[in-house]
Amino acid sequence: MSDMNVQGGYGYREVLDFYFDDIFNAILSFQKPLVSSYEFLKKKHMAYKYKKLIELKNLSESEKEKLISEFLACLPERASIMAYYESYDRIIEVFSTHLGDAAELLEEINSVLTPQEQEKIIKIQMQKNEGIINSVRKSLFEVILEAEDPEKVILIDQALAMAEKLIEESLKEKDEPRKLAYFLHLLVLLLRIEGINRELTDYEVLYEDIAIISGELKARLSEFPEGALELIATG
Repeated sequence: MSDMNVQGGYGYREVLDFYFDDIFNAILSFQKPLVSSYEFLKKKHMAYKYKKLIELKNLSESEKEKLISEFLACLPERASIMAYYESYDRIIEVFSTHLGDAAELLEEINSVLTPQEQEKIIKIQMQKNEGIINSVRKSLFEVILEAEDPEKVILIDQALAMAEKLIEESLKEKDEPRKLAYFLHLLVLLLRIEGINRELTDYEVLYEDIAIISGELKARLSEFPEGALELIATG
């Protein structure tokens, strides 16, 4: 999670590549918030039962790339709150298919840990994700002035700034469905950025994502009904 020196020809792609492992783990945590519970279980002397969770931290680069590619294939072509929820089901299916044992254990952990313990684990993980995103933004700032396409780097930074705000709000949110909605939007933003880095996603789609998610966030903070701004926009 440490900052990198991006002098001497490094661009935004190198920055994203440098942080890929951290971003990948964040992507998993937005799907399954208890994915980082192993260390906590060690302190409860229960780690032996859930040691398969370590496999999530030890996936090979090729396995991670395969998962990211399949997650990306689940995303909608255009930005839409409804489409995000539909894509989430497909993403979880990919997770369960490729990481079946770990996925089952994560479901079991829900009944092992108390709500207070789960909340503590999720809070620590989200704070870690926030630090990672902040570090990525700092590194991007170092390359933006020399970038051939600074407007694209700015757009990625805007998506990451939105991600920071979503994490901030998720940490304050007590309502479980709303908290999970924040995680869904975070998942979409980070996957789109990874898609751009692999030239599998158009920048215009990320721009639409930011607009839709920003509107939804403003609606939530204004206590409008969920999806209100999107419904107004689509008539």
